[in-house]
Amino acid sequence: MRDELRLVVDACSSYSSWRLSERGVAVRRARKSLKRFRAALDLARLGIEPADHEALRVPARELGRRLSPLRDRDVVHDLLQRLEKEASTSRRREAVRLAGILLAASRPEIMLRDHRNEERIVTEVGAEAGLLVERVEATRFEKVDRSVVLDRIERMWTRARSRFHGDLAKDDTEWIHESRKRVIRLQLGLQPLVTIEESEMPRLVKRLRKCADAFGDDHDLAILRDLVEEHAEQAGDREVVRRVQAEIDQRRSVLQQDGRRRGLEALRPSPGEARRQLKRWWDGIAVR
Repeated sequence: MRDELRLVVDACSSYSSWRLSERGVAVRRARKSLKRFRAALDLARLGIEPADHEALRVPARELGRRLSPLRDRDVVHDLLQRLEKEASTSRRREAVRLAGILLAASRPEIMLRDHRNEERIVTEVGAEAGLLVERVEATRFEKVDRSVVLDRIERMWTRARSRFHGDLAKDDTEWIHESRKRVIRLQLGLQPLVTIEESEMPRLVKRLRKCADAFGDDHDLAILRDLVEEHAEQAGDREVVRRVQAEIDQRRSVLQQDGRRRGLEALRPSPGEARRQLKRWWDGIAVR
């Protein structure tokens, strides 16, 4: 966990040295490390004092939230560029280009960057991540053993699996977003355990990551669709908005199907079966 927080500190410390067009890479690295830290903390949850757990979890969550607007600006810009380049028809391509111009004019805070303010935010996040390192070092983890980790993995598996082996008819944005969060939490929780089995475990983690990626891309497109709808009146021609939304809806349909298929495949075993398999792999380390 300390290593992940130190990666956050390093990413934030190096932020100002990146080219302006590439600073989003540092933000993404910091956010991913915070997610891995929170997943590892979740694995240890039952083995540490509740107050200690909350003292680490809440600040880490808030640091991720403070970096989110910086990441969102990159996402909107990149999505518009990709949609314009890969649009299925020339009319949709032109509509996407016009939508980008309109969003830049009507919502400059989404499309344009305030580099000075972003540097301030990233610097503050890096400093607070450094304080979290000290808090981790002061926390007692002696009671975190294999049974504690397996209990948490089983719960994560249960929560993620219920999204795919229940009501698959749901396709609203919030359902998909919540499903993605549960899959990511399980994927990141399993990631540190890939060394206990170097064949099936990495494949399982990869399948979960691809499921989360598909749902993540879908969620980003849903946000872009809402932004286009919000500023539809400024487009003047409703047909322009319709073409952009048709392109987005077409891509979302493919992504949702892909994410659900991958989730079903990865989470086919029951939580109990998954726990027993992990325990067998873990037991196998002792006899190697």
